Amino acid sequence: MTVFVPRSEWGARAPRNRSANITPGNGGTTVHHVGGSRTAQTDHGSCAGQVRGIQNHHMDGNGWADIAYTYLVCVHGHVFEGRGPGVRTAANGTDAGNQNWYAVCALTGGSPSDYDPVTDRLLDALRWSIGNLRDIGGAGHGINRHADHLPTSCPGGLSSHVLDGSLEPGAGPPAWPGVHFSHPPTTEHPGVRVWQSRLRDRGWSIGVDGRYGARSRSVCESFQTRHGLVVDGVVGPHTWEAAFA
Repeated sequence: MTVFVPRSEWGARAPRNRSANITPGNGGTTVHHVGGSRTAQTDHGSCAGQVRGIQNHHMDGNGWADIAYTYLVCVHGHVFEGRGPGVRTAANGTDAGNQNWYAVCALTGGSPSDYDPVTDRLLDALRWSIGNLRDIGGAGHGINRHADHLPTSCPGGLSSHVLDGSLEPGAGPPAWPGVHFSHPPTTEHPGVRVWQSRLRDRGWSIGVDGRYGARSRSVCESFQTRHGLVVDGVVGPHTWEAAFA
């Protein structure tokens, strides 16, 4: 099962600034890898440190506002929140690439003859990321490689998976965005609007504003009661999945 790791859990630094100047509906999601040497961590406990190292390099070495990628994915099936949906990336190498495409980086690398293992968990997490960015980030249905924006071998051993279509998310309900919606305090997140819209479509009296406040919590508790869920007023993975069942 894919596990979402928000910025607070991997120890992200605060960004210097954020730009919402992005139109990902015109493109989609670009797949990256770390580089030309094997880099996947055998012990998952080291993956968060690897992501912190990438952020430090991007901010201190390159002078960028934040880690460049939207999400980063490890071979153990965890998705680390980078800039996140709705924020312009700095990873794709061209203005048009950063304007129209999100960037998801696999924490893998290597040469054509000596590449990190491409695990099923990694591929599932990449599919989850692409589907999530479509569901809550407005990404178009395109999936391409860093090499499609400028001359590079990136994403190396993952290129074949992009080209053969095997990273296309399976049909089904929107993926849980990896954030628990709760109140108080009010949760503001693109996924809240998706959940509110779904509940409204199912006949619940709820506003669709992307803010999980007192009314959303009350509706959530009633929904949880009706569906035999734990009644805690929090939209986690089980309440999300029940809404789309």
